Amino acid sequence: MKRAILAMMLLARAAYADEPWEQGVSKDHRDRAQALFAEGNVLFAQQAHAPALAKYKSAIALWDHPLVRFNMAVTEIRLDRILEAAEDLDAALRFGDAPFTEELYRQALDYQRLVAGRVGVIEASCEQAGAQVQLDGKPWFQCPGTQKQRVLAGEHVVVAEKSEYLTYSRRVVVSGNATATDRVQLVPLEDVVRYEYPAPRWLPWTTAGVGAAVAFGGLAFWFAGRNEMDQFDADFARLCPTGCRADLSDQPQLARDRDSAELKGTIAVGMWATGGVLAVGGLVWGRFVNRPRRSVPDMELRPTPGGVTANAGWRF
Repeated sequence: MKRAILAMMLLARAAYADEPWEQGVSKDHRDRAQALFAEGNVLFAQQAHAPALAKYKSAIALWDHPLVRFNMAVTEIRLDRILEAAEDLDAALRFGDAPFTEELYRQALDYQRLVAGRVGVIEASCEQAGAQVQLDGKPWFQCPGTQKQRVLAGEHVVVAEKSEYLTYSRRVVVSGNATATDRVQLVPLEDVVRYEYPAPRWLPWTTAGVGAAVAFGGLAFWFAGRNEMDQFDADFARLCPTGCRADLSDQPQLARDRDSAELKGTIAVGMWATGGVLAVGGLVWGRFVNRPRRSVPDMELRPTPGGVTANAGWRF
């Protein structure tokens, strides 16, 4: 609490000095900011950190004073709002050791070193116009360009999207008080898309071809059977000028010739039916059923010791 009172005294004492943080700030704004600052200090002493922070922010809106920034940073550290604390410590120390006492300035530097170990910077760059880059699921910037963002130390995700390009996703590990860089490079979909068929592409067309071959084979049987039947008719007229028994039991060779011709005709009809089904079925299968499905890889670069590991899966 002593430091908070000391900061308040410094704020009041410096209120009318010609200092850079006072330029352009009216006396009314300075007085109102001091009152809010004092209220924030009381709340901070009562461990009411969130209300205290609200008072400090209201004071900053009136007068951006380094001591108010410092107390804001300390309060944000208590609330585990480290990124905000880092920003406010930088703002508090933007004029060096003024207007701090020696002890308070030393404490501010200690806080700054402490916070620096828990935050880092991500720097991303890309050259493909129109790509939208996100950081941890939030819009960041549009390509082309380079952007830096202060983040908590740890793992973060950079994602970039563009129409007709594969979505870029990379996990970036940021160390405390360090900068991690990432160069975004999207790959055109046409370079990575592949087409998956339910069955091998050749199978339906081979089936149709086999069906056509069977049907043509049936035609050969039909011609052979027709020739045999013509020969049977000629032999019947020669051997049975006055007629023969209906079952040709008296002419066994004629009976065999007739049965052979009829069998070939029956085989031909069966082959036509089977070949037609295979041919039509193969054409329908290949044209309408065995349609390709476009598959796109889901790729993600994950940091590992000594480099990165690419994880890939396929999305249909």
